[in-house]
Amino acid sequence: MSQSMLLISPPGYDSLNEDFSRADKAEIKKIISKELDKSLKSELKKVIEDELTKALRSKASKEEIGDITKEVLKKLYRDLSYHHPYVIDRIKI
Repeated sequence: MSQSMLLISPPGYDSLNEDFSRADKAEIKKIISKELDKSLKSELKKVIEDELTKALRSKASKEEIGDITKEVLKKLYRDLSYHHPYVIDRIKI
């Protein structure tokens, strides 16, 4: 098809020569962003889950997470025992 044929409206139909109002433009942007958010959220969620499962499967990352957790617990216990001994005294065994 030639380019001139694309510019001609079909018989019985008039071409639309109206501009979008600001409200129309805002509504179109809102619809597009909503649809993009839906698709991007699902894709992003899948990608993040895949990357996290790959990263957490390795033994090195598990050991690193364990070491960090141990340090945090030690510092928390130390802080509680020195600055808030009443918290530890309230624990019933």
